[in-house]
Parts: sequence; structure tokens; C-alpha cells
Amino acid sequence: MAEQGRQKDAMDVLQAWVNDYNARARPEIPLGSAGEAGGAQLRLKYTPVEGEVSILHMVAVSRNGRAGILVQRFEGPTAEAAVQAGMWASTQLGRRPAV
Repeated sequence: MAEQGRQKDAMDVLQAWVNDYNARARPEIPLGSAGEAGGAQLRLKYTPVEGEVSILHMVAVSRNGRAGILVQRFEGPTAEAAVQAGMWASTQLGRRPAV
């Protein structure tokens, strides 16, 4: 339960940062965020035009006994980019074999 609380805290911190950024910068295209309670993923995303998305996907991993954060950018049609980001993250977390 404590582990899930820490993960929820990380998502809350990311959302607070995004909210603060959007309030201060007042960008024409505001940032959004998403995460996975019970997982190790956080995403920053923005929609430059209807039906398109740009996602900066971060995944916390442990490799060779060392903690790290892997980051990958995905852009394109919303559904396609979201699927690509999800497949990449699942592979990094060992949930599915690398293709």
C-alpha cells in the first residue's frame, strides 16, 4: 500500500507541475499529464492540432541493480502515438518481449 501511495504522489507532483506551468506560461497549447497508479510511468503530452499528439513518456526502471528513468518521445495521430508509447513502456518494464 505504501508503494502505491508513493506512485500516486509522483503523479500528483507531475500534475501540480503541469498545472503551475500552464498557469504561469499560459501556452497556446497547454500541457497535459497522465500516469499509472500501480506502475512506473509518467507522461507529459500536448495536442498541437486536433487528432495529433506529442507524448514525452518516462518509465522508471531498474537495470543492473541501478535505478534509472528512460524517456522516449512519440508524435503523430493520437491513437497511434498512444499505442506506440504504451507498447514501448510495456517492453521497458518487462511486460512484453521486445519485438
